[in-house]
Amino acid sequence: MTSILEYKEKLVAFYNRFEDIIRIAGKFILALLLFNYINDQLGYFESLTGILPTLFLSVVSAAVPVPVFVLIAAVVVLLHLFRLSIILAAGALVVFLLFYFIYLKFAPEQGILLILYPVLAQFNLHYMVPLIGAMAYNPLAAIPIAFAVVFMKFLQYLQQAANMTGTGFDIEAIVASYQYVFDHLFADRAMVTYIVVFTLVILVVYVISRFTFDYSWYVAFAAGTVVNIIGLAVGASSADGINLAMAILGSILGGLVMAFAQFLDCVVDYTKKEYLQFEDDDYFYYVKAIPKIQVSRSERNVKTFKPAKLNGGEKKTKTKIRGKKTEESPEAPQDPITSDQMVDFDELSFDGFDFDEPDNKQ
Repeated sequence: MTSILEYKEKLVAFYNRFEDIIRIAGKFILALLLFNYINDQLGYFESLTGILPTLFLSVVSAAVPVPVFVLIAAVVVLLHLFRLSIILAAGALVVFLLFYFIYLKFAPEQGILLILYPVLAQFNLHYMVPLIGAMAYNPLAAIPIAFAVVFMKFLQYLQQAANMTGTGFDIEAIVASYQYVFDHLFADRAMVTYIVVFTLVILVVYVISRFTFDYSWYVAFAAGTVVNIIGLAVGASSADGINLAMAILGSILGGLVMAFAQFLDCVVDYTKKEYLQFEDDDYFYYVKAIPKIQVSRSERNVKTFKPAKLNGGEKKTKTKIRGKKTEESPEAPQDPITSDQMVDFDELSFDGFDFDEPDNKQ
Protein backbone atom coordinates (compact mmCIF):
# COMPACT_ATOMS: atom_id res chain seq x y z
CA MET A 1 0.00 0.00 0.00
CA THR A 2 2.87 2.36 0.76
CA SER A 3 4.29 1.96 -2.73
CA ILE A 4 0.88 2.72 -4.25
CA LEU A 5 0.64 5.89 -2.17
CA GLU A 6 4.14 6.89 -3.26
CA TYR A 7 3.18 6.52 -6.92
CA LYS A 8 0.04 8.52 -6.22
CA GLU A 9 2.08 11.34 -4.66
CA LYS A 10 4.45 11.33 -7.64
CA LEU A 11 1.52 11.54 -10.07
CA VAL A 12 -0.10 14.39 -8.14
CA ALA A 13 3.23 16.22 -7.93
CA PHE A 14 3.73 15.80 -11.67
CA TYR A 15 0.27 17.24 -12.35
CA ASN A 16 0.81 20.17 -10.00
CA ARG A 17 4.11 20.95 -11.68
CA PHE A 18 2.72 20.90 -15.24
CA GLU A 19 -0.91 21.80 -14.48
CA ASP A 20 -1.21 24.60 -17.03
CA ILE A 21 0.35 22.57 -19.82
CA ILE A 22 -1.85 19.54 -19.06
CA ARG A 23 -5.00 21.66 -19.02
CA ILE A 24 -4.20 23.31 -22.33
CA ALA A 25 -3.32 19.97 -23.93
CA GLY A 26 -6.55 18.42 -22.62
CA LYS A 27 -8.65 21.27 -23.97
CA PHE A 28 -6.89 20.99 -27.33
CA ILE A 29 -7.68 17.27 -27.59
CA LEU A 30 -11.31 17.88 -26.61
CA ALA A 31 -11.60 20.69 -29.16
CA LEU A 32 -10.09 18.56 -31.89
CA LEU A 33 -12.52 15.72 -31.21
CA LEU A 34 -15.46 18.12 -30.94
CA PHE A 35 -14.84 19.95 -34.21
CA ASN A 36 -14.24 16.67 -36.03
CA TYR A 37 -17.57 15.42 -34.69
CA ILE A 38 -19.37 18.61 -35.77
CA ASN A 39 -17.85 18.45 -39.23
CA ASP A 40 -18.82 14.80 -39.62
CA GLN A 41 -22.39 15.34 -38.45
CA LEU A 42 -23.06 18.63 -40.25
CA GLY A 43 -20.26 19.56 -42.63
CA TYR A 44 -22.34 21.99 -44.71
CA PHE A 45 -19.85 24.86 -44.38
CA GLU A 46 -16.98 23.36 -46.39
CA SER A 47 -14.49 26.08 -45.44
CA LEU A 48 -14.55 24.81 -41.83
CA THR A 49 -14.15 21.11 -42.59
CA GLY A 50 -10.49 21.14 -43.60
CA ILE A 51 -7.56 20.12 -41.44
CA LEU A 52 -6.10 23.61 -41.06
CA PRO A 53 -9.35 25.29 -39.93
CA THR A 54 -9.96 22.47 -37.46
CA LEU A 55 -6.44 22.77 -36.02
CA PHE A 56 -6.71 26.55 -35.84
CA LEU A 57 -10.04 26.41 -34.01
CA SER A 58 -8.67 23.75 -31.65
CA VAL A 59 -5.60 25.84 -30.78
CA VAL A 60 -7.72 28.94 -30.14
CA SER A 61 -10.21 26.96 -28.03
CA ALA A 62 -7.37 25.51 -25.95
CA ALA A 63 -6.05 28.98 -25.14
CA VAL A 64 -9.32 30.68 -24.14
CA PRO A 65 -11.57 30.16 -21.07
CA VAL A 66 -14.22 27.45 -21.17
CA PRO A 67 -17.24 29.78 -21.76
CA VAL A 68 -15.47 31.23 -24.81
CA PHE A 69 -14.68 27.68 -25.95
CA VAL A 70 -18.39 26.86 -25.77
CA LEU A 71 -19.22 30.01 -27.73
CA ILE A 72 -16.75 29.12 -30.50
CA ALA A 73 -18.27 25.66 -30.83
CA ALA A 74 -21.76 27.18 -31.04
CA VAL A 75 -20.68 29.60 -33.76
CA VAL A 76 -19.24 26.74 -35.79
CA VAL A 77 -22.54 24.82 -35.48
CA LEU A 78 -24.55 27.87 -36.50
CA LEU A 79 -22.36 28.47 -39.55
CA HIS A 80 -22.99 24.90 -40.72
CA LEU A 81 -26.73 25.32 -40.16
CA PHE A 82 -26.65 28.65 -41.99
CA ARG A 83 -25.49 26.86 -45.12
CA LEU A 84 -28.20 24.26 -44.60
CA SER A 85 -31.11 26.67 -43.99
CA ILE A 86 -31.08 30.31 -42.90
CA ILE A 87 -34.48 30.05 -41.22
CA LEU A 88 -33.61 26.90 -39.31
CA ALA A 89 -30.27 28.43 -38.30
CA ALA A 90 -32.15 31.43 -36.88
CA GLY A 91 -34.27 29.08 -34.77
CA ALA A 92 -31.16 27.27 -33.56
CA LEU A 93 -29.61 30.63 -32.66
CA VAL A 94 -32.60 31.58 -30.50
CA VAL A 95 -32.58 28.23 -28.69
CA PHE A 96 -28.84 28.37 -28.14
CA LEU A 97 -28.86 31.93 -26.80
CA LEU A 98 -31.63 31.00 -24.38
CA PHE A 99 -29.70 28.07 -22.96
CA TYR A 100 -26.35 29.84 -23.14
CA PHE A 101 -27.39 32.73 -20.93
CA ILE A 102 -29.08 30.36 -18.49
CA TYR A 103 -25.88 28.36 -18.34
CA LEU A 104 -23.77 31.49 -17.80
CA LYS A 105 -26.10 32.55 -15.02
CA PHE A 106 -26.00 29.36 -12.97
CA ALA A 107 -22.99 27.27 -13.97
CA PRO A 108 -20.36 29.18 -15.99
CA GLU A 109 -17.47 27.02 -14.74
CA GLN A 110 -19.21 23.80 -15.78
CA GLY A 111 -19.17 24.46 -19.50
CA ILE A 112 -16.64 21.69 -19.98
CA LEU A 113 -19.56 19.27 -19.57
CA LEU A 114 -21.17 20.80 -22.66
CA ILE A 115 -18.03 19.91 -24.57
CA LEU A 116 -17.49 16.52 -22.97
CA TYR A 117 -20.98 15.18 -23.72
CA PRO A 118 -20.85 15.30 -27.55
CA VAL A 119 -17.21 14.20 -27.53
CA LEU A 120 -18.05 11.04 -25.56
CA ALA A 121 -21.30 10.57 -27.49
CA GLN A 122 -19.40 9.75 -30.67
CA PHE A 123 -17.85 6.82 -28.78
CA ASN A 124 -21.19 5.97 -27.13
CA LEU A 125 -19.71 6.70 -23.71
CA HIS A 126 -21.77 9.78 -22.80
CA TYR A 127 -23.48 7.74 -20.07
CA MET A 128 -20.56 8.50 -17.75
CA VAL A 129 -20.96 12.29 -17.95
CA PRO A 130 -23.41 12.63 -15.02
CA LEU A 131 -21.01 10.79 -12.71
CA ILE A 132 -18.23 13.16 -13.74
CA GLY A 133 -20.44 16.19 -13.20
CA ALA A 134 -21.60 15.01 -9.78
CA MET A 135 -18.09 14.36 -8.52
CA ALA A 136 -16.39 17.41 -10.00
CA TYR A 137 -19.11 20.00 -9.38
CA ASN A 138 -22.52 20.15 -7.69
CA PRO A 139 -26.21 19.53 -8.53
CA LEU A 140 -26.15 22.49 -10.94
CA ALA A 141 -24.13 20.25 -13.28
CA ALA A 142 -27.52 18.89 -14.39
CA ILE A 143 -28.14 22.16 -16.28
CA PRO A 144 -25.29 21.99 -18.86
CA ILE A 145 -25.76 18.22 -19.24
CA ALA A 146 -29.48 18.63 -19.95
CA PHE A 147 -28.67 21.44 -22.38
CA ALA A 148 -26.20 19.22 -24.23
CA VAL A 149 -28.79 16.42 -24.51
CA VAL A 150 -31.52 18.76 -25.80
CA PHE A 151 -29.28 20.61 -28.24
CA MET A 152 -27.92 17.45 -29.83
CA LYS A 153 -31.46 16.15 -30.36
CA PHE A 154 -32.51 19.57 -31.67
CA LEU A 155 -29.74 19.53 -34.28
CA GLN A 156 -30.72 16.02 -35.34
CA TYR A 157 -34.34 17.00 -35.99
CA LEU A 158 -33.28 20.25 -37.68
CA GLN A 159 -31.32 18.24 -40.23
CA GLN A 160 -34.27 15.97 -40.87
CA ALA A 161 -36.65 18.92 -41.28
CA ALA A 162 -34.31 20.70 -43.71
CA ASN A 163 -34.00 17.57 -45.85
CA MET A 164 -37.78 17.21 -45.96
CA THR A 165 -38.81 20.82 -46.63
CA GLY A 166 -35.80 22.23 -48.48
CA THR A 167 -34.04 25.56 -47.94
CA GLY A 168 -36.54 28.01 -49.43
CA PHE A 169 -38.43 30.84 -47.78
CA ASP A 170 -41.91 29.41 -48.12
CA ILE A 171 -43.79 30.35 -44.95
CA GLU A 172 -45.79 27.14 -44.89
CA ALA A 173 -42.64 25.07 -45.33
CA ILE A 174 -40.91 26.96 -42.53
CA VAL A 175 -43.84 26.50 -40.17
CA ALA A 176 -44.00 22.82 -41.08
CA SER A 177 -40.26 22.48 -40.41
CA TYR A 178 -40.46 23.95 -36.94
CA GLN A 179 -43.58 21.98 -36.16
CA TYR A 180 -41.75 18.81 -37.18
CA VAL A 181 -38.76 19.70 -34.98
CA PHE A 182 -40.70 20.52 -31.83
CA ASP A 183 -43.20 17.69 -32.22
CA HIS A 184 -40.40 15.14 -32.41
CA LEU A 185 -38.43 16.88 -29.70
CA PHE A 186 -41.19 16.75 -27.13
CA ALA A 187 -42.10 13.19 -28.13
CA ASP A 188 -38.54 11.91 -27.79
CA ARG A 189 -38.67 9.55 -24.81
CA ALA A 190 -34.97 8.81 -24.99
CA MET A 191 -34.15 12.50 -24.48
CA VAL A 192 -36.51 12.73 -21.51
CA THR A 193 -35.02 9.53 -20.06
CA TYR A 194 -31.50 10.93 -20.34
CA ILE A 195 -32.40 14.18 -18.61
CA VAL A 196 -34.36 12.54 -15.77
CA VAL A 197 -31.88 9.74 -15.11
CA PHE A 198 -28.80 11.94 -15.35
CA THR A 199 -30.30 14.51 -12.99
CA LEU A 200 -31.23 11.77 -10.53
CA VAL A 201 -27.71 10.33 -10.69
CA ILE A 202 -26.18 13.73 -9.95
CA LEU A 203 -28.45 14.26 -6.96
CA VAL A 204 -27.83 10.77 -5.55
CA VAL A 205 -24.04 11.05 -5.85
CA TYR A 206 -23.95 14.55 -4.41
CA VAL A 207 -26.21 13.77 -1.43
CA ILE A 208 -24.52 10.49 -0.45
CA SER A 209 -21.03 11.98 -0.77
CA ARG A 210 -21.99 14.60 1.82
CA PHE A 211 -22.74 12.02 4.51
CA THR A 212 -20.15 11.43 7.25
CA PHE A 213 -19.98 7.65 7.29
CA ASP A 214 -16.80 5.89 6.21
CA TYR A 215 -16.02 5.70 2.50
CA SER A 216 -19.07 7.83 1.65
CA TRP A 217 -17.46 9.07 -1.59
CA TYR A 218 -16.95 5.59 -2.97
CA VAL A 219 -20.40 4.49 -1.84
CA ALA A 220 -21.79 7.52 -3.68
CA PHE A 221 -20.03 6.53 -6.90
CA ALA A 222 -21.31 2.96 -6.61
CA ALA A 223 -24.86 4.16 -5.91
CA GLY A 224 -24.74 6.59 -8.85
CA THR A 225 -23.53 3.83 -11.15
CA VAL A 226 -26.36 1.52 -10.08
CA VAL A 227 -28.98 4.27 -10.45
CA ASN A 228 -27.63 5.15 -13.89
CA ILE A 229 -27.78 1.54 -15.10
CA ILE A 230 -31.24 0.84 -13.67
CA GLY A 231 -32.71 4.11 -14.93
CA LEU A 232 -31.34 3.69 -18.44
CA ALA A 233 -32.44 0.05 -18.50
CA VAL A 234 -35.99 1.06 -17.61
CA GLY A 235 -35.90 3.84 -20.20
CA ALA A 236 -34.53 1.53 -22.89
CA SER A 237 -37.57 -0.72 -22.52
CA SER A 238 -39.89 2.10 -23.62
CA ALA A 239 -37.66 4.36 -25.72
CA ASP A 240 -35.51 3.93 -28.79
CA GLY A 241 -31.96 5.16 -29.11
CA ILE A 242 -30.57 3.86 -25.80
CA ASN A 243 -27.84 1.26 -26.16
CA LEU A 244 -28.21 -0.73 -22.95
CA ALA A 245 -24.89 -2.57 -23.30
CA MET A 246 -22.96 0.66 -23.77
CA ALA A 247 -24.99 2.29 -20.99
CA ILE A 248 -23.81 -0.41 -18.58
CA LEU A 249 -20.22 -0.16 -19.81
CA GLY A 250 -20.20 3.64 -19.71
CA SER A 251 -21.73 3.75 -16.23
CA ILE A 252 -19.20 1.29 -14.79
CA LEU A 253 -16.33 3.06 -16.52
CA GLY A 254 -17.53 6.41 -15.20
CA GLY A 255 -17.73 5.06 -11.65
CA LEU A 256 -14.19 3.67 -11.87
CA VAL A 257 -12.80 6.88 -13.31
CA MET A 258 -14.40 8.93 -10.54
CA ALA A 259 -13.16 6.54 -7.84
CA PHE A 260 -9.63 6.84 -9.22
CA ALA A 261 -9.92 10.63 -9.36
CA GLN A 262 -11.09 10.68 -5.74
CA PHE A 263 -8.15 8.48 -4.76
CA LEU A 264 -5.76 10.95 -6.36
CA ASP A 265 -7.49 13.89 -4.74
CA CYS A 266 -7.66 12.62 -1.16
CA VAL A 267 -6.90 9.43 0.79
CA VAL A 268 -7.86 9.29 4.46
CA ASP A 269 -7.15 6.88 7.28
CA TYR A 270 -10.48 5.88 8.83
CA THR A 271 -8.74 3.86 11.55
CA LYS A 272 -7.51 7.10 13.16
CA LYS A 273 -10.72 9.12 13.06
CA GLU A 274 -11.56 11.23 16.09
CA TYR A 275 -14.71 12.89 17.40
CA LEU A 276 -14.11 16.30 18.93
CA GLN A 277 -16.43 18.49 20.96
CA PHE A 278 -15.82 22.10 21.98
CA GLU A 279 -17.71 25.34 22.41
CA ASP A 280 -17.44 29.09 22.27
CA ASP A 281 -19.72 31.88 23.43
CA ASP A 282 -22.34 31.18 20.78
CA TYR A 283 -22.15 27.54 19.65
CA PHE A 284 -21.35 23.96 20.57
CA TYR A 285 -19.23 22.17 17.97
CA TYR A 286 -19.24 18.43 17.25
CA VAL A 287 -16.49 17.58 14.78
CA LYS A 288 -15.43 14.34 13.13
CA ALA A 289 -11.75 14.54 12.19
CA ILE A 290 -10.12 12.02 9.83
CA PRO A 291 -6.42 12.43 9.00
CA LYS A 292 -5.26 12.34 5.41
CA ILE A 293 -2.67 9.79 4.37
CA GLN A 294 0.36 11.47 2.87
CA VAL A 295 3.50 9.59 2.03
CA SER A 296 6.53 11.66 1.12
CA ARG A 297 9.62 9.90 -0.14
CA SER A 298 12.78 11.22 1.42
CA GLU A 299 15.26 12.72 -0.97
CA ARG A 300 18.87 11.58 -0.60
CA ASN A 301 21.76 13.30 -2.34
CA VAL A 302 24.93 11.22 -2.31
CA LYS A 303 28.18 12.85 -3.34
CA THR A 304 31.39 10.95 -3.92
CA PHE A 305 34.70 12.70 -3.30
CA LYS A 306 37.95 11.43 -4.70
CA PRO A 307 40.90 11.54 -2.27
CA ALA A 308 43.48 14.15 -3.12
CA LYS A 309 46.93 13.03 -4.15
CA LEU A 310 49.41 13.57 -1.36
CA ASN A 311 53.13 14.22 -1.54
CA GLY A 312 55.41 11.76 0.14
CA GLY A 313 56.55 13.94 3.04
CA GLU A 314 53.17 15.39 3.98
CA LYS A 315 51.01 14.22 6.81
CA LYS A 316 47.29 13.52 6.64
CA THR A 317 45.13 15.45 9.01
CA LYS A 318 41.44 15.13 9.70
CA THR A 319 39.45 18.24 10.30
CA LYS A 320 35.91 18.54 11.61
CA ILE A 321 33.47 21.28 10.76
CA ARG A 322 30.35 21.47 12.89
CA GLY A 323 30.72 17.91 14.01
CA LYS A 324 31.08 16.48 10.50
CA LYS A 325 34.29 14.84 9.35
CA THR A 326 35.59 16.31 6.13
CA GLU A 327 37.96 15.00 3.54
CA GLU A 328 41.50 14.28 4.59
CA SER A 329 43.90 17.03 3.55
CA PRO A 330 47.68 17.33 3.83
CA GLU A 331 48.98 19.31 6.75
CA ALA A 332 50.68 22.51 5.71
CA PRO A 333 54.21 22.96 7.06
CA GLN A 334 54.54 25.51 9.84
CA ASP A 335 57.27 28.10 9.71
CA PRO A 336 58.97 28.85 13.03
CA ILE A 337 58.36 32.29 14.45
CA THR A 338 61.51 34.38 14.69
CA SER A 339 62.31 36.86 17.42
CA ASP A 340 61.91 39.73 15.01
CA GLN A 341 58.31 38.77 14.53
CA MET A 342 57.61 38.79 18.25
CA VAL A 343 55.88 41.88 19.51
CA ASP A 344 56.19 42.98 23.10
CA PHE A 345 52.72 43.44 24.55
CA ASP A 346 54.00 46.10 26.90
CA GLU A 347 54.76 48.38 23.96
CA LEU A 348 51.26 48.19 22.58
CA SER A 349 49.07 51.21 22.95
CA PHE A 350 45.33 51.40 22.82
CA ASP A 351 43.46 54.60 22.05
CA GLY A 352 46.45 56.70 22.87
CA PHE A 353 47.23 55.02 26.19
CA ASP A 354 50.69 53.68 26.70
CA PHE A 355 50.54 50.55 28.77
CA ASP A 356 54.29 50.66 29.46
CA GLU A 357 54.26 53.99 31.26
CA PRO A 358 52.58 54.66 34.56
CA ASP A 359 49.54 56.88 34.62
CA ASN A 360 50.69 60.30 35.73
CA LYS A 361 47.90 62.26 37.18
CA GLN A 362 48.33 65.85 37.97
